[in-house]
Amino acid sequence: MQFLLIALCLTGFSEDGNLNSGGISGWSPVDATITFNVINTWTITWADQVLGLSTWETGSAVNIVYCESAGMEIGSLNPVTGGSAGSQPKPAGAQNGFGIAFNDNLTTPIWHINSWQNSNLWYTTDNFSTWQTISNPCGNGGRGMSYNGSDYWQSNTTNLVRFVPGVGAETFTGIAPTQISGVACVPGDNPSYDYVMVTTYNTDIFALYSYDGTNLTQVATGTAPSGLGNTNRLGLTYSYDRESLFFAYAISGGYAISEMEFDVVSLSRDTWAGIKSSF
Repeated sequence: MQFLLIALCLTGFSEDGNLNSGGISGWSPVDATITFNVINTWTITWADQVLGLSTWETGSAVNIVYCESAGMEIGSLNPVTGGSAGSQPKPAGAQNGFGIAFNDNLTTPIWHINSWQNSNLWYTTDNFSTWQTISNPCGNGGRGMSYNGSDYWQSNTTNLVRFVPGVGAETFTGIAPTQISGVACVPGDNPSYDYVMVTTYNTDIFALYSYDGTNLTQVATGTAPSGLGNTNRLGLTYSYDRESLFFAYAISGGYAISEMEFDVVSLSRDTWAGIKSSF
């Protein structure tokens, strides 16, 4: 689903679906908002934790994959059945794993996971049978991670890092008000740009960015839909097969994943003034 840009005027944000910068130094929302429509919600009863999120799409099946930090497993959700789609053990030394990303290649699949315990990236090229390590450009601060077909994107505190493992990295600093948790590469309205959405661990804030090959530009901000009961926000991924976002979060006594559609509403006082004067 490519997001829709609609001209409206929303100059103030509140906790019931919109947001206010709240005096945050160095960061503020832009005049556009992300709107969400919750399609499904699943309580994940079979996992110790649900962190990161990545999407495994085969054309006939979609599985939502996540890291369990304490449980030392990589688990999954089948959004058709609402149950587990199986699990794999994490490699030794990958305690406190958070981010997970798949290279979107079913012929030669490569999975990467990180850990905030150390500065390794673990990767497997043989369907989780063996693991190797490479240096993580985020050091031991890596959290959410996603892949867009050419580059990986990973969060590091309030920073976002674009990188190719073992090749190079580019860091964009201070792009969110607090610790970024989920990172998802998503479709956008300009096919020559990359689009990345992030969510923050201890606030309801989402932020959407575009990357033109040089600059990372904030496109829109939004907040998690009300009524989910989320206490911490833990992961984000996008399914092209289902044309929807998957959002992982902690709830009282456990964890949940919600499937959501999203749009972007473009805000313009000038446009709104023109609309009002035409009536």
